[in-house]
Amino acid sequence: MPNKMLLNRVFHQLLDEITPQKLIADACKLEGKKLTVLGKTYDLDAYRNIYLLGSGKAVVPMAMEIEKLLKPFLKRTLLIGPYDSGEIFEEGNYIQSTHPLPSQKSLLAAKALQEILQSMDKEDLFIYLLSGGNSALVELPEGEITLNEFQEVTKLMLHSGMPIAKINSVRKHLSRVKGGKLAQETKARGIVLVLSDVIGDDLHAIGSAPLYCDQTSFQDAEEALHAYGIFEKLPESIRTFFEEVKAGKHTETPATPLEHIDHHIVGSNSIVLKKAQQLLQNEGIDSKIIHEPLQGDTNQLAKELVTFTACKQEAPQAYIFGGEPTVVVKGEGKGGRNQHLCLTMLTRFDGACDITFLSGATDGVDGNSNAAGALINTHSLVDAKAHHIDPQHYLESFDSNSFFMQTGELLITGPTHNNLLDIVIMLIEPNPTEGGRDG
Repeated sequence: MPNKMLLNRVFHQLLDEITPQKLIADACKLEGKKLTVLGKTYDLDAYRNIYLLGSGKAVVPMAMEIEKLLKPFLKRTLLIGPYDSGEIFEEGNYIQSTHPLPSQKSLLAAKALQEILQSMDKEDLFIYLLSGGNSALVELPEGEITLNEFQEVTKLMLHSGMPIAKINSVRKHLSRVKGGKLAQETKARGIVLVLSDVIGDDLHAIGSAPLYCDQTSFQDAEEALHAYGIFEKLPESIRTFFEEVKAGKHTETPATPLEHIDHHIVGSNSIVLKKAQQLLQNEGIDSKIIHEPLQGDTNQLAKELVTFTACKQEAPQAYIFGGEPTVVVKGEGKGGRNQHLCLTMLTRFDGACDITFLSGATDGVDGNSNAAGALINTHSLVDAKAHHIDPQHYLESFDSNSFFMQTGELLITGPTHNNLLDIVIMLIEPNPTEGGRDG
């Protein structure tokens, strides 16, 4: 089987292996009235009421699996996600919000969560399903900051190349429901089931930590805005807010987690990489996970990834990487970090060996496109030039999606309702062969 076809099949199989339903089912077991989550047991009989709450891209499939397990125990459900849930949940149990920018629906969602958490007491239990996308889906700006102004700073950060951890440090300090502030709304016992979309699975950062705590400060947030040239572009109300901070008018985010709320990571990028390795080995391909995470600018990453293309082995070898690169967007084109990385790599292959390169987003949506990423090989550049398609033009226009749409090398999966960061698979064969676009 040609290597491009093989990696395409492995990627689709991988997405089937890491569905939120499967990850929840693996982590949560019920025996009688005792719920066990990754080895920790909770006696459901000890609580007066049990609530199912959640927010994120994966909240619907996660909730479907939890309801299979706990439906008879649940008093009320309140979920927030970016997609239409159809007929899955009763009216009032699901709020369709927006991503990647917050909206009026995000404010409605935040207020609804505040209200239900405030209604609980120490005899109640809530199970919260947290996944990527929460930062935009649930929002309530601090002080006099308006929604439009919050949207403006979000756009500035997303287009600046700022790493997600720094973006979240700003979000948490401009929000009433991030950095552990939502946890302060309730006295109830909490179990938070987390699908991690953050490198290193840092609970302080995932979803901007609505129910955990925060290791960053107002100073960290302001320094990040200055470092990426954003602070002077901010709306006046936000710059005024930071001045008020220095005058002691605003309280820092909680520094330590609340003892009555437990967090369990049930899915992460490390799980993705291990499952990909197993799928490749099932195909007879020797593979190695590179544990150094993909992060930082795609141009620099492309230079570093080229070092793995030296043909030192005598048999096919796959290298598997995970993480979330960044792109400083300077054009009006269509695409995302995975497609941009592939297009950058395309110009760097030296032809010394056969390389097949896949970069894909586990949520199935790369940037502002309808693709998950792209899949190229050593022959892709020759093919493109033969069809008078200039990769440099599309790189400079930040229009990688249009390039790969013409070459037929997009990874199309549709939204997976999941987000466990990105995966890169680089399959290297030592002997160059003649081939074409489908090679």
